[in-house]
Amino acid sequence: MSGRITRGALAMAVRLLPDARRERYREEWSADLRDAPAAGVPTSQLVAGAFGVVLRTPRSPEAFGLSQGSLAGRRLRWSAAWIAAAATLALGSMFTSPFLDGGAFGQARSIVLAVVALVGGVGLIWLAAALHGLLAQRRAALRWTVSLGILLLSVPVLAALAFTVMPMMMLGGMVAGVVTLVFTWALPADTDPERRRTWPGLPARLGTRATALIGALVVLGGAAFAVVHILVWNPLSKVPGLALPELYAQMADRGEPAGAAVAWAVVWGATWGPLGLLFLATAIFGNRGILRRLDARRIARATLVAVAAIGFTQWVAGFSMGMSVADAFAVGGGDSALSGLLLTVVATGAGLIVALRVLPPASVAAASPATR
Repeated sequence: MSGRITRGALAMAVRLLPDARRERYREEWSADLRDAPAAGVPTSQLVAGAFGVVLRTPRSPEAFGLSQGSLAGRRLRWSAAWIAAAATLALGSMFTSPFLDGGAFGQARSIVLAVVALVGGVGLIWLAAALHGLLAQRRAALRWTVSLGILLLSVPVLAALAFTVMPMMMLGGMVAGVVTLVFTWALPADTDPERRRTWPGLPARLGTRATALIGALVVLGGAAFAVVHILVWNPLSKVPGLALPELYAQMADRGEPAGAAVAWAVVWGATWGPLGLLFLATAIFGNRGILRRLDARRIARATLVAVAAIGFTQWVAGFSMGMSVADAFAVGGGDSALSGLLLTVVATGAGLIVALRVLPPASVAAASPATR
C-alpha cells in the first residue's frame, strides 16, 4: 500500500472516531506509520488495526461528551449532509447528460448512479443512528424496529420526492437569490470564535473585506454569466449559422418572440444582485453596523451556496427561452453550449463542499459548553 493511500486511510479512520479521541490516535498512528518500515510492519496491517479501533470505539453520548439529544442532533445533521451530497451528485449527473451521453462518459452513468445510491445510503444510516439514539431509553426491540423501519421507508419516500424536484426547483429557482440573501444577513452569529473557524482557513487569511470582494465578484459575475449563457451562447449553439439578431428575428417571425423569455431571465439574474451588493458593501465598509454578522466565514459559505444555486437553477430562468428556441427551430430544449456544462460542473463542486463542509456539525472539541 502506497504511502499516500495509507495516510489517507489513517486520516479517514481518525475522522470516524469521536472528537475527543482524535488527537491521541492521530499522533499515535502517525508515529506508527513513521516507524513501520524499520519494524517490518506492513502498512496494510496498520490500516486494518486503525479501522479495528474505529469499530471497537464506543458510540455512546458519554464517549462524545454530549447529551443523548445533542448527539442525535449531530447525527441528523450528518444525515442531511450526506443526503444533500447525493442530491447534488444526482443533479450534476442529470444536467450534464446532454453533453456526456454516449461513449465512455455514457457508460459511466451507471457508476455515477451507484455512487449516488452509496452516498445517499450513508445519509440514511446516519438517520437511523439518530433515531436509534433518541429511543435509547426504550426497549431494544422498539429501538431497532423504529430505526430500521424508518430506514426502509426512507427509500420509497426519497424516490417519490425525486419526482417533485423539478416542480420545486421551478417554484424556488426564481427566489433562490433572495432566500440566500435573507439567510446570509439575518441568521444570528455564533459568538464563540472556535466555532467560527473556517477550514482550511483561506477566508480567515484573506480577511473579511477581501473575501467579501471576491464573493461579490463571484455572485454578480456568476449570475451575469448564466444570463448571457441563456440569452446568447445557448441559442447560438442550438442554431449555428445565424447571428443573434437574425435568430431573434426569425423566432418572432415564427410566432415565438423572445421578449418574455428575455425578461424572465433578466429578472432571475437581478434576484442575485442584492446578495452581490451586500458583499460589495461589506468589502467597502467592513462588517460593522447592520453588516456585523458578515464575517469572512459566513461570506465564503454564502458564496458557495450562491454558486451552487446559480448553476442548478439557471435552467429555470432559461426554460422559457429554451422552449421558444426549440419550438421555433425544431431543436432540443436543453443546454447545448459548453457554458452550460461549465455552470453545472462548478455548481456540483460547490454543492458538494456545502454539503460536506457547511452542513455537518462543528467538532465536539470546538463546541461551546452550552451545546454539550
